[in-house]
Amino acid sequence: MADILVVDDDELMIELISDLLIDEGHDVRSAMDGHAGLDAIAKAVPALLILDMSMPGMDGYKVAQTLRADPRTAELPIIAFTGMDTSGDYDAAYKAGCNAFISKPLNPAQLIEVVERLVLKAAS
Repeated sequence: MADILVVDDDELMIELISDLLIDEGHDVRSAMDGHAGLDAIAKAVPALLILDMSMPGMDGYKVAQTLRADPRTAELPIIAFTGMDTSGDYDAAYKAGCNAFISKPLNPAQLIEVVERLVLKAAS
């Protein structure tokens, strides 16, 4: 299926998301912070990025803005993933360039549905 990169500073969350997506047939890579995520993308652009918006150092908003400014990754589908769940958080994520927003705690069915929708859309 798709090559997916998960960028989150919570190792347990990376493991949970990875297990769900691997069970769905996806290849999953991970990075623990924004800088490592950008490095991983520079090596190989994934089909989809799941991005924690609240990380120390370079947060997800800055990562998304950086990706949107690069022609190689300007169209990369990005799912914003965060513990914040206000309309301001939604607006900030979309303004940064995210295509979808999922709030924590993780709802596995919602994650799988959004991933499948964005992967299919990107492939068409």
